[in-house]
Amino acid sequence: MDAKDWVPDLLDELREQMGNLSAALQLLTPAIREQENRKYDQYLAIATQSLYRMLRLMRSADFADQMERGEEPMFRPAPVDLGHLCDELSKEVESIYSQLGGTFHYEWEGKSPILMADPHLLRRMLLLLLDSALRAAGPHGRAALRLTYDGGRATLTVWDSGLLEEQGEDPMARRPGDLGLGLKIAREIVRLHGGSLVVERRREPGGRVVVSLPVKPVKLGELHAPTMGYDPNGGFSPVLLELSDLLPLTFFLPQNEE
Repeated sequence: MDAKDWVPDLLDELREQMGNLSAALQLLTPAIREQENRKYDQYLAIATQSLYRMLRLMRSADFADQMERGEEPMFRPAPVDLGHLCDELSKEVESIYSQLGGTFHYEWEGKSPILMADPHLLRRMLLLLLDSALRAAGPHGRAALRLTYDGGRATLTVWDSGLLEEQGEDPMARRPGDLGLGLKIAREIVRLHGGSLVVERRREPGGRVVVSLPVKPVKLGELHAPTMGYDPNGGFSPVLLELSDLLPLTFFLPQNEE
C-alpha cells in the first residue's frame, strides 16, 4: 500500500484521539482547580500546551495531505472587511508579543477593502506569517503587519527585525515544529484567493513577506449574514494554536486561558 493511501485514515484516528484528550482535559480542569494546592496548575498547563501544539501539527499535516492529493481545502468565501480582520488579529498578537518583551504594530493605509474571502483561512495565513516573523525577531525584537489598498489589490506586508542569525533561507523555514509546511500552507491559502505571495531577499537583517490579493466589487446579493456554527479551530483560540510553539508555558495556565 502506498504511504499516501493510509494518511487520511491516520489523520482521522488522530482527530478522534485528540477529541478524547480535549474532552478529558475539559472535565479534569475544574476538578483540579477545586484543590487548594496550585502546583497541579502547571501540569494542566503542560497538557494544554501540548494539546494545542498537536492540534496545530495535525491541521498542518491534514492541509498538506489535501495538497498532495490535489484536493481543494474547504473554502467558504464571504464578504470580509480585511482592515477590520487585520486590526482585530493584530491587537491579539500585540498583546501577546508585548508580554514576551517585543514590539508589534499594525499599519493601515487607505480605505479598508471588502473582498470575497474565507475569513478563517485568511486569519490562518496571516498567523503563519506572523508567527514566523515573531520567532525570527526574538523575544525582544520588532515585527509589524501593514495593509495598503489601491482600489484594485490589497497588499499585506509582514516584516521582522531579524535578531536571529541569517540562515540564507526563507524566513518561514526557520520555524520549528510545523514540518516545514508553514510557507507552503500560506502560499496555498493565498492561491485559493487568487493572490500571490513573495518572500523578499534582503541584505539587511530581518525578513519581509508580501501578499497581494485581488479585490473585486462585492455584489449586493453576496452580502449575507455569516454562516453560524462553523469553526475550523474546534473552539480553540486560533492565535494560541498557531503561536503555541512560540509561547511560554505560563500562557496555558488555567487562570490565564480564555
